[in-house]
Amino acid sequence: MQGQDAAERDDGAAGDDNTHQHAAQNTAVSVVESWRVESGRVIAHAAHRERFERSVGELFGEAATERSLLWTGSPAGNNAGDADWARVWTDVSESVPLADTWFPRLSARLDGDRVLVELNLRPAPEARPLTKLVTRLDERRWPTVKGPDFPYLATLRAGAVEAGAADALLVDERGVITEAAHGTVVGWRGETLVVPAASRRVPGTTLGVLEKLLATAGVPRVEGELLADPLAASADRGWDELWYLNTLHGISPVSMLDGTRLGLDVARVRRWRPRLEEASAVPLFEGPQPDGRSA
Repeated sequence: MQGQDAAERDDGAAGDDNTHQHAAQNTAVSVVESWRVESGRVIAHAAHRERFERSVGELFGEAATERSLLWTGSPAGNNAGDADWARVWTDVSESVPLADTWFPRLSARLDGDRVLVELNLRPAPEARPLTKLVTRLDERRWPTVKGPDFPYLATLRAGAVEAGAADALLVDERGVITEAAHGTVVGWRGETLVVPAASRRVPGTTLGVLEKLLATAGVPRVEGELLADPLAASADRGWDELWYLNTLHGISPVSMLDGTRLGLDVARVRRWRPRLEEASAVPLFEGPQPDGRSA
């Protein structure tokens, strides 16, 4: 399956031999990971760690897998020093305050023949209870890796904001939803969750937690096509309701698409939104910390 996914990425990469060879030619290409920390608790932290490490290795190849990292995020100072992933995550945990709500961001890019990892600690903006979207053609180069396409996605999002929306809904040439510029988009068809194909989207950490919750409750989940046509009949477009998911906003139902208001099952949102937050929020710190803090 990994080989198949890589081949599909290469098909969309204008003839590149493979992803990390192209990334090695462009030091501006970055892998990015961010997550919400609220009073020292994190949603799906292990999934964020796994996705970031995997994406860095996938994009940068030997620079990430055969050499130590260059790390600037140590609480002791900003000078880049050698580190492994265990050191990076320990330093990140020690850097995030236990009070208030934060939205730390890790980024990784090439610096010579090494991978430079940097931390940006930011206050978290308010979660958005509902989301308005406008459709835009999905022309990403790295659709399954978070970060390399951010300049392009930022342009799409800026255009969406100018149009009165919060984000851009990415679609293929047939109008089938892949995801949003900064979130996963899934549909509900009756009582069944419908998820877009994994080959054209970033593996969503929030979606992963939600899928486990739904599976435990016996809620059906299928992979299928969702057409971004709010005026079509539900049976033709493949959904009755759309949800926008990400670590910052959690479950944020899509209330408007291309200027058309969408239906919303309020009871379903009220049922699953708190369950998602409760089930996936874990302490960022496990036990006493070197500076005396505790979870």
